Amino acid sequence: MTSHDENTYLLAGDIGGTKTSIALIDPARGPANPLVEETIQNDSVSSLDEIIASFLKNTGIQPQFGCFGVAGPVINNRVQLTNRNWFLDGNSLQQQFNLQSIYLINDLVATALGAVHLPDNALQILNNGQPDPQGAAAVIAPGTGLGEAFLIRAGNRLLPCPSEGGHSSFAPVNDRQTKLLNFMLQKEEYVSTEMVCSGLGIPNLYDFLKTEIDEPPELAARFSKESDPAKIISEAALDVLQKKMPGNDLALQTMQLFVDILASEAANLVLKVLATGGLYIGGGIPPRMLPLLKADNFMHSFCQGEYRDMLGRTPVHIILEPKTALIGAAAYCISMFNQPDENT
Repeated sequence: MTSHDENTYLLAGDIGGTKTSIALIDPARGPANPLVEETIQNDSVSSLDEIIASFLKNTGIQPQFGCFGVAGPVINNRVQLTNRNWFLDGNSLQQQFNLQSIYLINDLVATALGAVHLPDNALQILNNGQPDPQGAAAVIAPGTGLGEAFLIRAGNRLLPCPSEGGHSSFAPVNDRQTKLLNFMLQKEEYVSTEMVCSGLGIPNLYDFLKTEIDEPPELAARFSKESDPAKIISEAALDVLQKKMPGNDLALQTMQLFVDILASEAANLVLKVLATGGLYIGGGIPPRMLPLLKADNFMHSFCQGEYRDMLGRTPVHIILEPKTALIGAAAYCISMFNQPDENT
C-alpha cells in the first residue's frame, strides 16, 4: 500500500444486531470526520450487501479499502453476528464491491480504537488518575451483552486486541454477590459476567433482589406493558435519585449492584492487561445512567486488592459518543492504508 492516490477513499462501518452505521472516509480528514454517513435499521434490509450497495450507489464514489466493526467474534476475516443471522466474509465482500481490502474487526476492538480518538467533551471522567503514556488501554462495554477489548502499545502504534472476557465466569467479591451467584446457579449451569452485568443481566439482578426486597406494585405493572425490563429498572432507579418515585429501593439497589459488578470486572480487565494508560467504559447503558455511576461509588469497588493503588492511578472515562465504534473502524482502516508494503 505504498502508492497512495490523493483521491483514495475508505469505507467504514459499525454493524450491530439492530442497526448498521456506514461512512465514507477521506484519510486526510481523519477517522472522526466522514464525508458521508448513514445509519440503517437492519430489519429494513436483507443483508449487509444490500446496505453497502445502496450506500455506494448514493455516494457515487468507489472506495479502495474498507473496515467494519462487527458484533461477533472475527476469525479469518469472517464472522457470524452474535444477535443477527448474518454471516460476513470480508474477502467475499472485497471481491463483490471491487475493493483492494476489507477488514472485519470485533465491534469492541473498533470501540477501543475509537475511544482514543475522542475529544474531551465526548468523555465523562470518573477518575483523572495518572495515565502511563506507555501503558495499555482497555474498554469494557455493557450494552445488550458485555463486551471487552484492549489496546497494547508497539512503538508509536496502538495494536487492538479482541476479547470475549464478558463470557468469562462471574467472580463474586462479597456476601451479596456470592448469594447472587448461588441464585443464578439454581437455573444456570454456568454463570458468566455478562449474565449479571449487561442489559440481559439487569433483570437477573432484579429477580435476585426480589427475594430480599418487596417489589413496588407500580413497577411490576410496567413489566406487563413494556418490553425492555433493563430500561424499566434503570429508569426507576434514576427516578428514585431524582425524587420522582420515592421508596423504590428495589430498582435502586439493583442498579447499585450492577455498578459494583461492573467496577469489579473493569478492575479485573485492567489488571489482566495492565491497562495503566486508561480504562474506557462504553456500551449503551452507562451514558443513560450517569447519576448512578458516581465516581466515589464506582472507584470504591474498582480499587480493591493488592494493586488498589495502581488501580487508583488508572484514568477512567465513560464514553458518551454513540459513534465511537464507527470512528474506530475508520481509524483501523486508515492505519492499514498507511502501512508500507512488506515488499518495499
